[in-house]
Amino acid sequence: MADDITLQMHKIMDEVSKEAEEALKKGIATVSRKTASKLKNSSPRRTGKYASGWAVRQEKDGAVVYNRTKPRLTHLLENGHVIRNAKGTYGRVSGRPHIKPAEEWAAAELPKEIMRNMQ
Repeated sequence: MADDITLQMHKIMDEVSKEAEEALKKGIATVSRKTASKLKNSSPRRTGKYASGWAVRQEKDGAVVYNRTKPRLTHLLENGHVIRNAKGTYGRVSGRPHIKPAEEWAAAELPKEIMRNMQ
């Protein structure tokens, strides 16, 4: 009788584990797509195809949101950079934070999305 209960408990735990894993995968996919969309809307526009270059790459343990067209600009636009003008003097271009707010939103939204998928 104890073996039957143990087997049933293992079966129930496997089902719950599979449901939780599926909810996690769906949550990551949904939040990563929404994050890429937010970045497309909030990115600086006068940079060529930078704003439209945000994409999602699904990986084994999650997803990566990255800029496919101009990946080197992400740090410069987010944090600012030094610039040399026509007179030979140097100045500084201020950053336009657009990645950090999207990252914070995604970190807050992911647990909510996972809970929605669990129900």
